[in-house]
Amino acid sequence: MKPGGRIADSALGRKQLVLLIAVVASLAGLVVGLSANKAIWEGWVTDRLFQLRANFIQSGETASAPVAVVGLDQASLDSERLSRIPRVLMTPVMAEAGQAVIDAGATAVGFDFVFAYSADSFVDPSTGEARLSGFDRPFQTFAYRNRGKVFIAHTEIGVPHRSFTAAIGAGGVRSVIVSTDNDGIVRKHTPQLPLNDSPHLIDALLGAAGSDVSEAFVSIPDSRLATSLPYMSLIDVLTLSQSEEGRAALKEFSSGRIVLFGGLLPFEDEHLYSDRFLPHVSAADVETGPGGRPRVQPQTAGVFILADVIGAALSDRYAVAPPRGLLTALSFAFAAVGAAAGLFLPLMVLPLIAVFGIAAGIGVSLAGLEAGILIAPGVAPVSCVMAIVTAAVGKVSILQRRQRSLVRLFGHYLAPDVIKHMATSEQLPELGGDTRHVVVAFIDIVGFTKMSEKLADRDVVRVVNACFDRIGQTITKHQGYIDKYIGDAIMAVWNAPNTVDNPEQSAVDAAHEIIASLDEIKEITGEAGLDLRIALNAGPVLVGDIGGEHRRSFTVMGTTVNTASRVESVAKDKKVRLALSQSVADGLPKRYPLQEIWTGQLRGLSTEIAVYTLDVPEIYMEKSSASTEEENRQPKSNLLEFPR
Repeated sequence: MKPGGRIADSALGRKQLVLLIAVVASLAGLVVGLSANKAIWEGWVTDRLFQLRANFIQSGETASAPVAVVGLDQASLDSERLSRIPRVLMTPVMAEAGQAVIDAGATAVGFDFVFAYSADSFVDPSTGEARLSGFDRPFQTFAYRNRGKVFIAHTEIGVPHRSFTAAIGAGGVRSVIVSTDNDGIVRKHTPQLPLNDSPHLIDALLGAAGSDVSEAFVSIPDSRLATSLPYMSLIDVLTLSQSEEGRAALKEFSSGRIVLFGGLLPFEDEHLYSDRFLPHVSAADVETGPGGRPRVQPQTAGVFILADVIGAALSDRYAVAPPRGLLTALSFAFAAVGAAAGLFLPLMVLPLIAVFGIAAGIGVSLAGLEAGILIAPGVAPVSCVMAIVTAAVGKVSILQRRQRSLVRLFGHYLAPDVIKHMATSEQLPELGGDTRHVVVAFIDIVGFTKMSEKLADRDVVRVVNACFDRIGQTITKHQGYIDKYIGDAIMAVWNAPNTVDNPEQSAVDAAHEIIASLDEIKEITGEAGLDLRIALNAGPVLVGDIGGEHRRSFTVMGTTVNTASRVESVAKDKKVRLALSQSVADGLPKRYPLQEIWTGQLRGLSTEIAVYTLDVPEIYMEKSSASTEEENRQPKSNLLEFPR
């Protein structure tokens, strides 16, 4: 058998097309989904992921946070003690505060200040006198005494004065430069091993705290840093260090922690950080010095970012890149599900499926965060949505185009549910040249010639159309196919081009219903003398297109068709409205009240056949002798079993 038919694809059948679309959609979802990794918008989604986690999963920062911040804020600068001191001359103050927190039990101290200026080098321009000689000695002494425990900062454009570098040692000066993602947001830190020898301040403090972090990580903040990290103003530290009670409070604040000193003035050393969408923590739920906290700014102070990155590494509140191959496997899985949904689900539900796919992808990323793995949150949702779109487009543009072609071809001949079944049937591409077992019916308008002689042409057309319309409705209702109109007759087929489970029964039921509706047809047409004659025969036929390149017709051909037309002559001779061959009778259930009306050799055939009718009153055009002679051959009880 060769593939063919009007709407059959010349190269691929439906199964192959479905498989091809599924593969293409899955690959498209895979490629586009993986391209979402590190996309410009992915960082925004990641930050929103942190927001979801903060609101629905995590429990928030606790008092055991491993890092605390001491800030040079506006409250400190406005205090009585510090208001008259220029910021570049605060090294003695920093030394005093730094020593206070170390004495209170701090593990290590980091200064997010460059200390690029030394007051010792100041000379009075009018007299040449070095008036501030020795001014920075307290800080230099503090730095020297606490080497390996105290670290100061350098940046790309700022380095500490050589006097401070000499005091603290080369290993005490570390970089506070933070790297940003491609959207300008700080998220990731890549430690350099060994930590104690790393040029980064973050790594030096992690090494001092005994951390073993060894790979790039993204800290997972729980809340807005400015509201949640343990915090004291610089003036609070200075004040508390002056009393026994204050030193006890300072010990509670500093003991066992890394303490970072940094500037907290608005618009100085601020960055966009991944805490930007997170909720604020109530002041009553977080450690804060007596002077309170500075106002939360749109961006996050650099010292808070350093504190959070260090604290995340020390408390395992971070995520690392997924294992090799995990993103690819995840992307392909979501793409495969999306492709299946796009192919097999109705178009109207696909937007809802896409939403479910996005939610499932985000759920996987949230689960990954809890396991310490940062699964790019855009990969799975994009893979799923892209596969859905690709599969749906393929279905509409290829598969449904084939179905629409089928509807246009058979829409006037078959019931809608039959067409739908054919459109999804795997047999459809093989119709051209296929041998099928069918039932062929010829339905003739009796007395058409006499009727046409007395009616105007347009009335004849009206009567025929009305009659054929009613008959056609019944044929399609019983899964039949109207092959052609032949003048005043209809040729119908069961089991081609669609598949009918019991074509003999469907054909006989349709014929009986057509005959039972004869009075209705007479009323519709207005022709009281109109009558019908139906002949049925079953057997093998050749099903497919015939014709040439420019004109084709779908039909059935073979001896079975010719025999059906000959059976009609028996119906005419025996004056019955329905005649069916032995091959049709053999396919009927026993409850059908069959009556043999003729046995012999039909014209053009070499073998004898038996012809039957249904022994019910409406089948007979008039009480013929044949029916009288044969009425005792069929038990009358069968009439009650035949469904009317």
